Amino acid sequence: MPTMTLPSKPDAVLAYELLPGDAASSLLVVFLNGLGLPQSVWQPTIELFQQQSSVSPKPWLLTYDRYGQGSSSRDPRESWPSKDPGYAHTLDEVTDDLHELIQTLSRDRQSRIVFVNNSIGAQVARRYADRHPTIVEGILFLDSNPGNTNYDSIWPNPKDPSFNLEQMMCTIFSGNAKNAEGFDRRDIKDMLPDPSSPKLKGSKTSADKGPWVTVVGHELEQFSQEEWTMLKVPIGMAAMYTQPMWHKYNEGLGRLTDPDRAKGPLIAPKSGHFIQKDNPAFVAKELQDLIEKVEASA
Repeated sequence: MPTMTLPSKPDAVLAYELLPGDAASSLLVVFLNGLGLPQSVWQPTIELFQQQSSVSPKPWLLTYDRYGQGSSSRDPRESWPSKDPGYAHTLDEVTDDLHELIQTLSRDRQSRIVFVNNSIGAQVARRYADRHPTIVEGILFLDSNPGNTNYDSIWPNPKDPSFNLEQMMCTIFSGNAKNAEGFDRRDIKDMLPDPSSPKLKGSKTSADKGPWVTVVGHELEQFSQEEWTMLKVPIGMAAMYTQPMWHKYNEGLGRLTDPDRAKGPLIAPKSGHFIQKDNPAFVAKELQDLIEKVEASA
């Protein structure tokens, strides 16, 4: 796996892979990880897309591990006196790093971007698109993390001593919870309180339109089994509590753009939270559809 250093952080390496497309293509597809899996999980999707896609010219593809993930170094910010232990980088700092990475690796393709993201990668894509308007022309949301939700509010009586899911769920998914990467999520709920705003601006060639957006959610049965296997959340709890909240959030994501440029929410067959791992063929198909729309409107 190649590594590089950002000019602003010369002592820390980022692991990445930049797969060249056609020289004539000005489009860069960027894959954004969640907290749980590194960039390598996108490889099956990318291979299928490259083998089956009829998109011409073929876009360039970029995967990477954020600081603290996969094969990348720990974030140098962790040693800053101003940082609370366990909270290495905020959402804006992550988008700053991403912007610097794109400028460093792919300067010729930094003005036309499609994001493919899973989980908290949705917040990175939204924030990047809002901070760099008219650059992001398409977004494929894969089981986005509902970053505006207090998870302890959706469970029945989570403070009741007899209810034992608070530690399992709220301390993992809550914005205050620490994670191995050091992604500080504490301000995301206030920064992006509404899944449907701020509205996003699309390409320079159609500035009055938003980007093309496809929203995909998990299959309930697969997700419920995944929660039981990983967290021992009883089967049926997701259907009663998390699923209604999650579906409403996904519906909101579709309203980030114009109605005629939104697709979904779709349900990825046989897929839990990590859709790119469970059904890469589905992701490759939806990515091709999204890129075809982007290029047709360019």
